[in-house]
Amino acid sequence: MSALVWASANCVKASASTFEIGENDFLLDGKPFVIRCAEMHFARVPKAYWRHRIQMVKAGGFNVICAYMFWNFHEPREGQFRFDGDRDVAEFCRIAQEEGMWVILRPGPYSCAEWEFGGLPWWLLKNEGIKLRSRDPRFLAPVRNYLMEVGRRLKANQITHGGNILMVQGENEYGFWGDDCEYMRTIHDALREAGFDVPLFSCNPAYNLKKGRIPELYPVVNFGANPVNAFEKLREVLPTGPMMCGEFYPAWFDSWGEKHHVKSLSECINTLSWMLERRYSFSVYMAHGGTSFGWWAGCNAPFRPQTSSYDYEAPVSEAGWTTEKFFAMRDLFARHLNEGESIPSAPPPYPVQEKTVKAKPQAASFAGANLRTVASQSPKTFEQLDFGYGYAVYSTKVPAGWGGDMTADVRDLGVVRIDGETVGFFDRRHPKAGVKIKPSDEERELEIFVEQMGRYNFGQIMHESQKGIVGEVKLGGKTLKDWTIKFFSLEDDNFGVFAFGGEQGGVNGPCALKYEIDLEAKDTFLDMRDFRRGMVAVNGRWIGRYWSIGPTQTMYVPGCWLKDGKNEIVVIDDIGIAPPEELRFLSRPILDMNRPETDYWRAGERKKLQAPLPSADIVNEGRFANTRAAQTIMFEKPRKGRYFTLEMLDSADGKQFAAGSELDLFDAQGCNIPHSKWTVAAVSSEERQGEDGSAENLIDGQTANHWHSEWYRCQRGYPHYVTLDLGGECEVGGMKWTPRQSDGPGRVRTYRVFVSTAIPGL
Repeated sequence: MSALVWASANCVKASASTFEIGENDFLLDGKPFVIRCAEMHFARVPKAYWRHRIQMVKAGGFNVICAYMFWNFHEPREGQFRFDGDRDVAEFCRIAQEEGMWVILRPGPYSCAEWEFGGLPWWLLKNEGIKLRSRDPRFLAPVRNYLMEVGRRLKANQITHGGNILMVQGENEYGFWGDDCEYMRTIHDALREAGFDVPLFSCNPAYNLKKGRIPELYPVVNFGANPVNAFEKLREVLPTGPMMCGEFYPAWFDSWGEKHHVKSLSECINTLSWMLERRYSFSVYMAHGGTSFGWWAGCNAPFRPQTSSYDYEAPVSEAGWTTEKFFAMRDLFARHLNEGESIPSAPPPYPVQEKTVKAKPQAASFAGANLRTVASQSPKTFEQLDFGYGYAVYSTKVPAGWGGDMTADVRDLGVVRIDGETVGFFDRRHPKAGVKIKPSDEERELEIFVEQMGRYNFGQIMHESQKGIVGEVKLGGKTLKDWTIKFFSLEDDNFGVFAFGGEQGGVNGPCALKYEIDLEAKDTFLDMRDFRRGMVAVNGRWIGRYWSIGPTQTMYVPGCWLKDGKNEIVVIDDIGIAPPEELRFLSRPILDMNRPETDYWRAGERKKLQAPLPSADIVNEGRFANTRAAQTIMFEKPRKGRYFTLEMLDSADGKQFAAGSELDLFDAQGCNIPHSKWTVAAVSSEERQGEDGSAENLIDGQTANHWHSEWYRCQRGYPHYVTLDLGGECEVGGMKWTPRQSDGPGRVRTYRVFVSTAIPGL
């Protein structure tokens, strides 16, 4: 591959530098340049703090900033583009240039990044049956409009025009999604048409580098561990040219109800050192995570909504502070600088405040709110109601004598109330569970209060991201009709819809609470441990979600959004509480406190199978190779069944632990069986205290995390097993097992596979 193929266009300004992709190195002004990139998303940082955070990552030894753009952040309504205020990406690039930092731009259209709907706009789902990330014209036409607008705003910020954008990414990790080279070429062509003349690149994990691969996009590889394998796979598709890790994970993101994620400092530094010794470039994802303010946190499958805190245990913390990782990376990078580089000192952190404020809130119910109202024979989704984020209250009459099991596809929380009293919950974490309603001799008022917790941001299940109530609601097998739907859109409604008035004290059921308190304009962390679940706004600006189950128990409140003196705090609580009469503002966050006992839903213990499992259900047995590489095994004969059990009998190192990153299944033709309806039916052991080693990690599509048998409180020995409910009968013809990718024990050796129509051993 010649430098000519990958060279930027000729400079159009005398002051412009040049950036090229050469035979062996990236070349900046013709000189070898190792990219030490800091992933940082301007959408997760208040604009007032952009310069400080850019200075922080530069002081950490980074020389480039990797910046995602989220399409839905910039086009909240079709054709209505926003590039003002906190959305002014061109200004972000200019500030980075003033601070001596280069930029790698990742405009999408798909991003992932644990961001609501992976960055795609919710309004795409108004097109019934739309095929996302495909050549469906209903998708490509708005994609093209968006990319043209991005180019109009940013083409002048490229290095070829005197700016600081070195490279631009086309799409993101498309190999996880599909294998349509023409789709990727369409994205490439749109970026070129939009005016991007710098090198364009694509990124994928090691085992998906060849899917959708086109030579016009320079490939880089993403991983959190096992760099040797990753770069070997990259070299298979890139015979010559510099090597780069597009995303190196110093830890991981957090999901509600799961353990806060951390990663060994030595493991991070050893991998970075390994790359630097070979002059391989990389981007640390995340160098500064920030916060998914408001409703912007996403969701993974199986339904696992993510926290608003995106701290990521990154080297620069959520509030912009230095950490142990920061100094360790800085010291390492200082030994591997490019010619002419130096590392400045870190700027001081912003001041923080700690204060407890006594204040009796004003309360308001959703029943008394002046909400937009629609009448309909059957429930409508948020998208059908033409809003993307917020709350809806669905109400109807239950005829006399009706009762039994109520079933509905409620996305994501549904608080079920009869005549004003809460009688149960729909919860997307438990999709097979319904609500039981006792019959009555009288007609009653039924109300289902629905709150959305973020659309899926990863995988084909994104097509199932509609919110609200999808389809019919049935009670005792009979369809309930004649609905009134009231809804509150977080995007454009203000708190004037709530009748706060002088009402003091609690409200029975979902409610809004307004506090007026005195604070300073300094950073702080609002302690939410006295609340249940919902959202918070400060001075009219949505801060994010809270949930008592953790691991996050505080909410980062930037001082730039506070005032010296009177401040207004609005809390929307989905469940309903006796409102606390004091608010605590802390000087340190609480990111690692799980409180499952506060959950409104008591899921109970996982099912445990009884050994030995029925031998008639065995479809395959053997040994996995002692390697980190994914291993595909096709069975001699396919087997139909709803439940798939992998029983693990021993490990390669002879210890009692078992672990795995991902489990995929194939049908009789060798095609992937979609994960979208899968749940974990039973598991022998899983670690939830010492780390997030939950069994759902095996089926979330991500290889950077893993399931791990319990080790913190007790250490159960072999055999270990995991049973998946596939959501319906499937013909299973094979499997792919991806071992744990990070260092540590648990590499499974001997296994047996069972496919059955009922959970085996119960």
